[in-house]
Amino acid sequence: MTTNPKISVHFTDNYLISPTNPVEINLIGAGGTGSKVLNALLELNHSLNELVHPGISVRLWDDDVITNANLGRQKFAECEVGLYKSVALINRANRWAGTNWKAETVKFQRNSFDKLPEHAQANIYISCVDTVKTRFEIAEILQEIDCSYAYRNTAKYWMDFGNGKFTGQVILATIGNVKQPNS
Repeated sequence: MTTNPKISVHFTDNYLISPTNPVEINLIGAGGTGSKVLNALLELNHSLNELVHPGISVRLWDDDVITNANLGRQKFAECEVGLYKSVALINRANRWAGTNWKAETVKFQRNSFDKLPEHAQANIYISCVDTVKTRFEIAEILQEIDCSYAYRNTAKYWMDFGNGKFTGQVILATIGNVKQPNS
């Protein structure tokens, strides 16, 4: 007699399925990967709205400005050179989709007083950053964000996009405990 091992299943937090407000997302990094993820989030928001879901609200974090080197490799126009990447992308998204998403022109890191970033709280964090050091800094901040309250923007998930010259990966993790059914 052979036994089949049970497949491990994760149930998404109920608030994300049926929220009372838009699901809050902190997108960290507005470069090549981050700008493409932002476009996918626009499409996701539209689909959710069509399904009578409140959709998502995105806050894009990046302190980098657009240079000539970004043209062609990333979706920026010559007239945007000198602007913050986060501002250019969020303004474009808001004009196109009628959203009220926000741009942060600072890194997602502790401030000079060792405090967590203002507006750091969100349901989902998506990092599209270039260095392992930055990923560790984000992880430290996410460990300190309090998940014990039932606020509408309680941290639930962290998705990290990374890539090398010939490889790429996406890792999804829970933040804190996401209640699962007893079965």
